[in-house]
Amino acid sequence: MRCKRTEWRGFRNLAVQRIEWGEGLHLLVGPNGAGKTNALEALSLMTGWGPFPGRKTSQMRAWGGDGGVYLSGEFEGEERVVSAAVVGRSTQLGCNGKRCGAADLRPRIPSLAFLPEDLALVEGSPGIRRRFLDQLCALLLPLYASKLHEYKRALRSRVILLRQGKNVELTARVLAPLAGWLWSSREMAVRLLVEGLSAMHALLPAEVSLVFSRGGCVGEGNPMEEYWKSLSLLEKRERLVGSPLVGPHRDDLFLGVEEQAASVVLSRGQRRRLAVALMLAAGYVVERRLRRCPLLLLDEVAAELDGEGRGLLFSSLAATGWQIFAATAEGTPYEWPGKEWRVHEGHISPLK
Repeated sequence: MRCKRTEWRGFRNLAVQRIEWGEGLHLLVGPNGAGKTNALEALSLMTGWGPFPGRKTSQMRAWGGDGGVYLSGEFEGEERVVSAAVVGRSTQLGCNGKRCGAADLRPRIPSLAFLPEDLALVEGSPGIRRRFLDQLCALLLPLYASKLHEYKRALRSRVILLRQGKNVELTARVLAPLAGWLWSSREMAVRLLVEGLSAMHALLPAEVSLVFSRGGCVGEGNPMEEYWKSLSLLEKRERLVGSPLVGPHRDDLFLGVEEQAASVVLSRGQRRRLAVALMLAAGYVVERRLRRCPLLLLDEVAAELDGEGRGLLFSSLAATGWQIFAATAEGTPYEWPGKEWRVHEGHISPLK
């Protein structure tokens, strides 16, 4: 899929504007605060995702504005889809003139957004890698987002009961099947990522292994059975620390190079290249599973890459054949293989 046209009104600092986009790669260039990330977030919202991490729905309304927030996009490719997002206290989505849910819209216009903090996939906290897997799984499996929401809600209840010293058996019965389902989903996604990463070998700084680790789990057998076994072994410790120690909320994805952690073996620039390769591998998985070309939204993705790294990145982006929207505050990188746009005080215009 690719975005043909966008319109927005009342969204953050973006000027009211209708933009016609072409195929291929698009680079948004402008200083910090110009609206580059806001434009990427608008595209993300139109394709069924919520606000970017750390941003609230209540803050989407244009600064100083008193009107509503309206976003609309026309997408084409495998099919023609006109999406709309109206933001009030919550976000209402529409598809081809009919109201729809995010789970219905995402597979029709698959998009993957990667922010500066996602470049820490290799050396960052497990939470960054879990969010990466969750984004991919939510595209591949329509039920994933709702299952994850149910799990987090039951987990919060378990935390409260543990800290109050009360019986937590009922929460375990609710969590066990959800944990098993989420573990199976994430393991499937990692297997597909391994395949996708092999297709990005030119961008990889070394041969990399991916190993999924179930949070707090003592075995690798049937997910639900292992959940109960691990829970039994760690029950006393859970009560002692007042926190759940078993489950998908503690999962991690080990990235290895020659049986050592990639975060230790690779340089900072090489870790960035591996992070970008993982992002493109996720797009590869989406394309082959959903049979639709994904839209990639990349904010400051070239940060901290040297000349060789940027050259490999740009050639890899161009080779995908996908429509990609990237943003940078560093000025136009050399040899950008696509169209460039200037972003100034919320207005976006093509650079000659």
